[in-house]
Amino acid sequence: MKRIAILLTVHDRCAKTLACLDSVASAFQQQEEQTVGVEVFLTDDGSSDGTTDAILARSYPFPVHILQADGSLFWNGGMINSWRAALEDRQEYDGYLWLNNDTIVLPHYWNELIEADRYCRATYGCGGIYVGSTKGYDNGNGEQITYGGFNFTNPITLKDEFVVPNGNYQPCQCAHGNLTYVSQDVVAELGIFTDEYIHSGGDHDYTYRAYKHGTPLLVLPSFVGICENDHPEDGYAAFMQMSLKERLHYLNSPLGFNLHNTLVFQRRCFPYRYPFVWVMGHLKALFPKTYWRIYQWLRH
Repeated sequence: MKRIAILLTVHDRCAKTLACLDSVASAFQQQEEQTVGVEVFLTDDGSSDGTTDAILARSYPFPVHILQADGSLFWNGGMINSWRAALEDRQEYDGYLWLNNDTIVLPHYWNELIEADRYCRATYGCGGIYVGSTKGYDNGNGEQITYGGFNFTNPITLKDEFVVPNGNYQPCQCAHGNLTYVSQDVVAELGIFTDEYIHSGGDHDYTYRAYKHGTPLLVLPSFVGICENDHPEDGYAAFMQMSLKERLHYLNSPLGFNLHNTLVFQRRCFPYRYPFVWVMGHLKALFPKTYWRIYQWLRH
């Protein structure tokens, strides 16, 4: 039996967290064989909506360890907190599952994960990183991928393209952390997230650097989760209507454009882009309309 530590960090969104954990429990109980044992390590980063009490009032078929924080960790710091707690636990885990609390895990996930590990070890001789793709709720347009693995198609602009599940194991260069499994073999080589990031970025950094290291980075054959894309495409229109002071604040906010994280990613993964991204980042705040014209030209 594989022992897996599920890592989450949450701040409010109690209903989504409960739905996420309920889906994990449902999938866990629908395993064809009892091949997976799990424990959850969840950092509650200063929730004010009763998240911790609501979780404790539930009964799950696996332990849920709740770690309290003061709201200053954001996503990357919270995931590090959960990961470190799992590493310090008395159990030895075969791997670690990054899970966003707005993700619904589909019933066949665990079976697909176990098959992926068998395939990876037979093909590459070691465990790897297995990326679960998510789709939005059915809106009549078919299966539209929202998060998962992707490849960079342009080394200058870093334009990227999703690797869409097609029934086979497909390699990718980078991945989101919404539903991604990291084998202990990988952790033994690469460690865990760096603490240089605030909020987002740690998942892209970790998976891309793993790819460059030669770690097997595989997209699972089918969609294994549901997660709506909560990053509005028209968000830049609202940004252009802000005052200069508001734009500068949003540019550097962990919950805004977060230029700090973008520059960390460039420095660690694409250092030749760092000066260009620094200039474009500040152009975005100072002259947003000019930036938008340049951005559109570069992306097309």
